[in-house]
Amino acid sequence: MTVPARILITGVSGFVGSYLAQACLRRYPKATTFGLYRQHLALPLPQTGIQPISGDVLSLESMQNVVDRARPDLVFHLAAQSSVASSWSDPIRTLRVNAEGAIHLFEALRLAGLMARIVVVGSGEQYGAVPPEANPIKESQPFHPTNPYAVAKATQDLYAYQYFVAYRLPTIRVRPFNHFGPRQLPTFVIASLARQIALIEAGKIEPVLSVGNLQTRHDFLPVEAVVQAYLAVAERGQPGEAYNIGSGMAYSIADILNMLLQHTDHPIRIQQDLNRLLPSDQAAMRADTSQLQRHTNWRPDVDLSQALKHTLDYWRSIVTTATDGHR
Repeated sequence: MTVPARILITGVSGFVGSYLAQACLRRYPKATTFGLYRQHLALPLPQTGIQPISGDVLSLESMQNVVDRARPDLVFHLAAQSSVASSWSDPIRTLRVNAEGAIHLFEALRLAGLMARIVVVGSGEQYGAVPPEANPIKESQPFHPTNPYAVAKATQDLYAYQYFVAYRLPTIRVRPFNHFGPRQLPTFVIASLARQIALIEAGKIEPVLSVGNLQTRHDFLPVEAVVQAYLAVAERGQPGEAYNIGSGMAYSIADILNMLLQHTDHPIRIQQDLNRLLPSDQAAMRADTSQLQRHTNWRPDVDLSQALKHTLDYWRSIVTTATDGHR
């Protein structure tokens, strides 16, 4: 790929979008980088240097206006309803935002005659119910999604491939497995655990940590490593291909919790909260990233324990500065 001149990041004000925006500003300092954020929301852009565009992925007309203004040669499509838990309570909106929203972006680019490289961000959740012998999971593994979020992301993935085949739109699909870090909402498991520990340390809640299913096993990466994989795919990935992004290791939530607890001296009691249990949970999932490594030379070089401490330290700073301790 030639060095991009005009970059569009959808979902720029989200958790991963803010990290990606910072990485693009560093990697492509001469490019004009546009950040699409949702209409009617305050604009928490990551830093100066991003050109803000207000738009709605649920409107084709809106996305045409966005594309006409940005005229990108590289697109990172992150805009999504990203919570598995929220997808159970609102499956219709989850499908619309994640699948219909992607179609509107693809159509806007096609109708504008722009052949921008598009990194389409899916999820390892798309694979769903995977037998133990299929781990680590390859990109060829069939989708058997088991929650509404996964169904919506699988649908987005299929449309991205269809636009590549039918219109030669250079879509590149990425399927990141679980990722975490500072600024992630506490509706996600690692952020929730770290936030509760920080609140306990600050004396703002009782020393009881509420958990869901501790036995599920997932592939976790810090958000910074995931963003570097997105850049690697944008530069060296092959249009029409799909790429898993993960560590290749599966950790139980109990493993993650134990690593977090190693970074605190406070006595904490663990208590299961039935409200934190989801209707379905994957037994074990870990990514085979050999295709990503072969095509881009990206490697998941991560110190998981230190990355977890970094997240915990972030929540310590938040709960000590928030007036009510429950930001």
